[in-house]
Amino acid sequence: MNHSKFRAGIPHPFKRLPWIGPNGALTPALDSASQSGHGPNHQRQDRSHPHSVNETIAGNVAIVANLGTDHLVSYRIGADGKLTLFSDFVLAGGSGPRHLAMHPSGRFVFVANELDATVVSLALDSQTGRLDLIDTKPGAPGGHQNFPGDVVLSPDGKFLYLSNRGHDSIAVFSVDKDSGKLGILEHTPCGGSWPRNIALTPSAEHLFVANEKSNRVAILTRDAASGKLSDTGKSIRIGTPQCVRIV
Repeated sequence: MNHSKFRAGIPHPFKRLPWIGPNGALTPALDSASQSGHGPNHQRQDRSHPHSVNETIAGNVAIVANLGTDHLVSYRIGADGKLTLFSDFVLAGGSGPRHLAMHPSGRFVFVANELDATVVSLALDSQTGRLDLIDTKPGAPGGHQNFPGDVVLSPDGKFLYLSNRGHDSIAVFSVDKDSGKLGILEHTPCGGSWPRNIALTPSAEHLFVANEKSNRVAILTRDAASGKLSDTGKSIRIGTPQCVRIV
């Protein structure tokens, strides 16, 4: 049986937590959790593969997207940094959950599925940790081989952005604030090839796109009212960008 581990410790700025030392450096891991299993895609899901960890808006709960098993596993984070299993939700077989985005209301979770090329929305019960499927949408038009990479939400929670590797686009969806359902608005070119990661600026006026195979971080501008994107023509040249974070 193959086992994969991740370590506890989600740092918060300006707060002294057990996993942050007096000099601001991280302490050794306070706890770890093990996941095992596999999915039906024998080439990509032969073992457990926790791909990302996100803390919920309410805090003190971490949701792990396991690409190898199609599970979203939630853990409570104790005051001492210890992890306690909270809930376990199984997505469609072979979906391959990769990255998550949390709605600012705390009511919804959105998941980029790499292997079945979809994005899903789920309702989150913050008291029980229960997740319930609301909606599933394709990341790109039919007929295109596509592997969604990353997913982000606008600060107001009205729009969702999904990077499409293969289709080389950013899918823009509207988000219904009451139901959590998604509506496709457009697919805009990503400004390069293989958009592995995306990030909105703090003002949410621009979207940075890490185009791994074209050695280019493209800078797209965003219309706050419509949510739609357009290329500024500006970029940052860098070798095989795989992740972009704006601090």
